[in-house]
Amino acid sequence: LGISFFVKYAIDQNWINETARVAIGILAGIILLGFSQYLHRDYKAFSSILVAGAITVFYFTIGYGFHVYQLYSQTTAFIIMVIITAFSSLLSLYYDRQELAVLSTIGGFAVPFMVSTGDGNYVVLFTYLLILNLGLLILSYFKSWDIVKMVSFAFTFIIYGAWYINNYPAISHTAHNNALLFITLFYLLYLIMNVLDVVKNRPIHLGFKIGFL
Repeated sequence: LGISFFVKYAIDQNWINETARVAIGILAGIILLGFSQYLHRDYKAFSSILVAGAITVFYFTIGYGFHVYQLYSQTTAFIIMVIITAFSSLLSLYYDRQELAVLSTIGGFAVPFMVSTGDGNYVVLFTYLLILNLGLLILSYFKSWDIVKMVSFAFTFIIYGAWYINNYPAISHTAHNNALLFITLFYLLYLIMNVLDVVKNRPIHLGFKIGFL
């Protein structure tokens, strides 16, 4: 607590510049990861909480450095956050914890909004969502984590629906065609992965799986 108050005071007094502030945030996340690894063997649930905290710190630190301090470009911030999402997904596999996979899913869908400048480039957004969904569905397929699939589907549906409702009917004919193409690709992606999941795992709740298609 003493160190935290001192750092806060130093920032208020401008003793620590913007780059150092972002570095402190990243260092704090690394320390949390170190503690989680140290406690992983004996306190698996608590270590997962520390990992979740570290990933959250990374996201907000990079986002703050971009939006508030403009230390790097939008592209750089986006790439860093994608790396953080991929890293958190790997951690969920390493710790074998569904809650970390869900955190990775939420973080992955939040990335475009954390680095958004209001340009509204829907092609880039939906292309990113397609790639993200593919990775998450592959993860849920091999680990049989249905919650990841459901969360990713919900976020995809909400983001796509919000964009379409907000822009209809003002969007151009080309945008309508592109929107139809993307929603078809989303549907085919979830259809194929659910069929493969049914074939591979033959779940007890087969009716629910078929209904989800």
